[in-house]
Amino acid sequence: MSDLFWTVDSLVVKDNVLFGFGWIFHAHYDIVSLRFRVMSTESGMPEYIYADFGKPREDVGRMYHRHSKALNSGYVVFGALPDAKYLDSISLECVLENGAVIELSVPSSKIICFSNEHAKNKKRLAFRQVGTLIKRGFYLIRSGNFSSLLDKTKRYMKGRPQTALQRPDDLIALFARQEGNHLCLILDHDLGGGANHYRERLVDSVLRDGRSAIILTYHVTTLSYMLIVRNKRLNLRYSIPNLTFLLEACAKLSVGDIIYNTAVSFVKPDEIPQFLIKLKTLTSAPLTVLAHDFYLVCPSHFLLNHEGRYCQIPDTAVCASCLPKNRYGFATLFTERDISKWRAIWGSLLAVADEIVTFSHSTAQLLMKAYPQIESSQIFIKPHQVEYFTDKMVNIQQTAALRIGVVGHVGFHKGAAFIQLLSKEIRHRGVDIKIVVIGTIEVSCDPTIVSQTGSYHYDELPNLINASGVNIMLFPSIWPETFSYVVQELMHMDLPVASFNFGAPAERMISYPKGLILASMDAAHVLDELILFHSKIYLAH
Repeated sequence: MSDLFWTVDSLVVKDNVLFGFGWIFHAHYDIVSLRFRVMSTESGMPEYIYADFGKPREDVGRMYHRHSKALNSGYVVFGALPDAKYLDSISLECVLENGAVIELSVPSSKIICFSNEHAKNKKRLAFRQVGTLIKRGFYLIRSGNFSSLLDKTKRYMKGRPQTALQRPDDLIALFARQEGNHLCLILDHDLGGGANHYRERLVDSVLRDGRSAIILTYHVTTLSYMLIVRNKRLNLRYSIPNLTFLLEACAKLSVGDIIYNTAVSFVKPDEIPQFLIKLKTLTSAPLTVLAHDFYLVCPSHFLLNHEGRYCQIPDTAVCASCLPKNRYGFATLFTERDISKWRAIWGSLLAVADEIVTFSHSTAQLLMKAYPQIESSQIFIKPHQVEYFTDKMVNIQQTAALRIGVVGHVGFHKGAAFIQLLSKEIRHRGVDIKIVVIGTIEVSCDPTIVSQTGSYHYDELPNLINASGVNIMLFPSIWPETFSYVVQELMHMDLPVASFNFGAPAERMISYPKGLILASMDAAHVLDELILFHSKIYLAH
């Protein structure tokens, strides 16, 4: 126990949903599993919600600078329980790579339980989360990392609801006479990434037309529905009590378009399709469904099975066994864990959609595999527009030794565990090969083999690649990406790119002269393929 360091920064229980974050690491062993064990006085049986761990924590890395595992010690937990009304206790269960299981009791002082009516606890939650940010900021200030602190503060403060709307008429009153005409209503998460980037470009288009947009999202850190109201005059965020609130408001508004971007992270996700169908019936507005991920197919929206592998959409009998055990993505938010019910619910949304849009042929094929009743003529394939890409090219100078580049914020579904295995294979062989992550990675790796640049802005990417010395780019995502801006950027810069054999990236690698579709997902085989790829590109002449 003396070699295990940990804390819970914030842990919130609202209704049956739990959200929290903190950090944990062992001085000598990697953590292989981390989950919260929740005991209810009513059932007497424990329920478990797994945490997503290995996230970068610069503040902890600096505080425990003698421990290399401290830098990637952050974790986040978010999931639903069948019933948490009579909460008894919460503990944190940690499994180490040596097989040891450590159970840590979470102090009740760290847990905030509240409902929509408990304003006092909402304020307490806000103070605690801001306090945590200040503590983290202290270490960033000491290290001179002011820009990182500023980014974190801006992102946190910008993302929170500014206040609450009490009555549907309060929303209607926000709009001046012409601003409420032909509104665009978008349902989307607010977690960042490609889907949010697409949404922002969509909103920009709406604003250029002189219209207003209402984005319905879910604010995870406060466990509340939130509306983002945008037009040329307004850019505001409000919490709302429930979905019925928005239905009542839209009955009195002029809604011109309804767009489903993604419902990932919404609690009670099985209520979303019927909400959108009611909204379409109420407003007579056309409904567009966009496939940025596979939440339409499975609560594990990256199509990762309970073993963390791409499932390829098997027979529903396999899903029936997998889903109750699945802890990936936001699977636990669908508490019934019944794939037949999930497909029936979301299939009803697809049936009434005026347009179903995918961003690759691969995604369209997978969607039709899950829903054979969908005809190919019902799906419109529209690859993302990428006008924002910089025209600055990369000049690869060092080509003698293989240097593998991985771009982005590399979490589990983006291949973090695979990169860890690949680095171990490199160390085992004792070869002069390095991996540079242009961004961050959510796992501890041997720092003599794997280095990371930290977060970056997209227009910095060419310079970072130039400075890193990499010459072969690896896109290690373990799910069938629906598009991937990263792959498109790397191709735009005419770099050699390797990816696994599924999803939109592989679809594009087929016709890309400097592309390699990897034949295996085994780290040893992949390393062999990358060595041959490097030789073919740089040493064959």
